[in-house]
Amino acid sequence: MTPKLIRRLPVGLVNRIAAGEVIERPASVVKELVENAIDAGATRVLVEIEDGGLGLIRVVDDGCGIPAEQLPLALAEHATSKLETDDDLFRISTKGFRGEAIASIASVSHMRILSRVAGENAAHEVESRGGEHGGVQAAGGNVGTTVEVRNLFFNTPARRKFMKGPGTEFGHISEMVLKLALPHSAVEFEVKHNGRASLRMPRTSAEGRLLEAWPEDYREMRLAMDARDAEVRIRGVVGLPELANQTTKYQYLYVNGRPVRDRFIGHALKEAYRGLTEPGRQPAAVLLIELPTEDVDVNVHPTKVEVRFRNSGRIHGLVMAGVREVLLGADLTPKAKPTEGASDVEVVAAGREGLMRTMAEFFRTQGEAGDKGAFGRQQLIEVGPLVREAAEVGTLGVAQRTEVQAIVKPAPATEAPHPLTVSAARSVESSVAEPAVVGPALGALQLHNTYLVVQTAEGMQIIDQHALHERILFEELFARVTRGTLESQRMLIPATISASERQVDLVEQIRPLLERLGIEVAAYGPRQVAVTGFPSFLGRLDPAEFVSALLERGEQEILDLSEEELLHDVLDMMACKAAVKAGDPLTPQQIDALLAKRHLVDRTSNCPHGRPTTLKLSLKDLEKQFKRSGF
Repeated sequence: MTPKLIRRLPVGLVNRIAAGEVIERPASVVKELVENAIDAGATRVLVEIEDGGLGLIRVVDDGCGIPAEQLPLALAEHATSKLETDDDLFRISTKGFRGEAIASIASVSHMRILSRVAGENAAHEVESRGGEHGGVQAAGGNVGTTVEVRNLFFNTPARRKFMKGPGTEFGHISEMVLKLALPHSAVEFEVKHNGRASLRMPRTSAEGRLLEAWPEDYREMRLAMDARDAEVRIRGVVGLPELANQTTKYQYLYVNGRPVRDRFIGHALKEAYRGLTEPGRQPAAVLLIELPTEDVDVNVHPTKVEVRFRNSGRIHGLVMAGVREVLLGADLTPKAKPTEGASDVEVVAAGREGLMRTMAEFFRTQGEAGDKGAFGRQQLIEVGPLVREAAEVGTLGVAQRTEVQAIVKPAPATEAPHPLTVSAARSVESSVAEPAVVGPALGALQLHNTYLVVQTAEGMQIIDQHALHERILFEELFARVTRGTLESQRMLIPATISASERQVDLVEQIRPLLERLGIEVAAYGPRQVAVTGFPSFLGRLDPAEFVSALLERGEQEILDLSEEELLHDVLDMMACKAAVKAGDPLTPQQIDALLAKRHLVDRTSNCPHGRPTTLKLSLKDLEKQFKRSGF
């Protein structure tokens, strides 16, 4: 085969190739032009769009402008005002720096640049058609720069035909401007589409601008954060766990004012919410990370959305610790949401019919609004002895499912009883579908042997007994494992389990961790493992079943987890298995013990899997449902 000659590519072709990397769609053009406006010190940026950006993109700013003699260079390839020496490449503080965006855009469009600097009597303009530049001419214009891009991709039809409809492309443009505007609260931004105003962000406070990223109903459910060490500062807002979404739609990450995608930051953010959100959901957050420019490399990709940190572990740790501290210092209990306009009280708390009606009667028996008197009559349940008291980690144990006898007893007369008539009191009692357990000290009501209802100064709380106990056990287990190995009980006869080769390998891989948790297990043949020791507090569980379930789950999910993630995952499973279950009746003393413990551990608003343990319902919301507001 005859060797082919090596040729230098024409400048126009080079720029169109570069445009393929940098200019993916009209929103990419807007990104480059708006970043240039910000770098020019603009205080106002106007973006005008026609036909989703394929017809016209015009970006007008009031920045420093471009001198007339510099306009031809603005269109030239590899020309920029933002770098002077090689060292500048490692201390980049501007949004743009590569010197190829304008030339690339001009090569696939009809472009016009109009600019005027302060002190000049007139503006000047230059035009380009597919990379062919005209001369500089005087023109009328204000101080600042206007860049017009028309007929985008006119000479690259293959790229143009892959564009979506005008509405879709404009949606990408609007989102891009929002993303670029969030860190710059001192700059006013406005976006118009086909002559109609679509997005306007006036100058405002730093937090006020960040909240523009979220829907109106999200903004009240945010927590401000501002964490720092000697050189790094992380500020912004994070959402309550209930705002976690299936995608990263409401997650915005910045490094020195530059919007980025970074797996280290994203992972740290998600880890901070571990146990507070359901697996797979993404927290809502707007985080601005500020650090010395020499500690981050932004010259990774032509689109400049990827960065590399000199010490990525440091950034990961700061983000995770900073967000965790904010979450731990906040009340994360979600509010129950009554149905608007319901004729009866309806709250979706767990899909249990009659739950809300029972809660309503709970309040009515406490007295009219403003009267927090004791029950006139209380219903108590006597339950059988406990199956097991796992005292080592403070578990409550589970009552035997023996016959339950309902006994009605009068409440202690600590306060004047509510002035209900006898017939009204009987009506209240008859409306409760099932007998309930009332803890004598805290006044908690157990519903369907699954939920606990507690009166508060503001209203009531509905608690999932399994989810709350699971969180308490997890935190106590984690604290114990941090201090040392859990106590293990040797088995007289090892429990053998059939296992796949992959599961046998997994046992060897995670054996050090299992031993820390008091689980002694080893290979027992080609396709078997044997359990020889098991944690004392899990005595009521079948060791073979637990380890088998762990290996089954591990084979599918946890092989690639870090050591910390693996520890959390196994502790999640242990806490879930050991906790009281939905349907387990609790004695009043057990209820009191459970409720008392929730104030002694962190993150009791959610179970380790991220489900809420508690819902709040205010007295105001309850009165609204009963049409009592305004009376």
